[in-house]
Amino acid sequence: MIKHLLIVLIAVVVLFEVIEHVLIPLIGYVLSRNKRPVTGAEGMVGKVAEVRLWHKNKGQVFVSGELWRAVCGVSMVKGDKAIIRDVEGLTLKVEPVED
Repeated sequence: MIKHLLIVLIAVVVLFEVIEHVLIPLIGYVLSRNKRPVTGAEGMVGKVAEVRLWHKNKGQVFVSGELWRAVCGVSMVKGDKAIIRDVEGLTLKVEPVED
């Protein structure tokens, strides 16, 4: 009788450890790998910025409470909205928002 209880107890402990150290981290990895980054340069892509200063094809935009250098293929004016398409170092590549 005690032998059977010990076998069951050991089996439960081993099963718990497998679930805790293998199954739960695996599920967490699978669920998080398709999420878009929310921090860093990768998290900036797709956000809308407001043009604060612009001259020809470069200027400054305001996004997430900060001023950033930005470049664009077209000229923009102060107050325009721009979508961030890429980040190169500390410079954002933007495109004007189509109304």
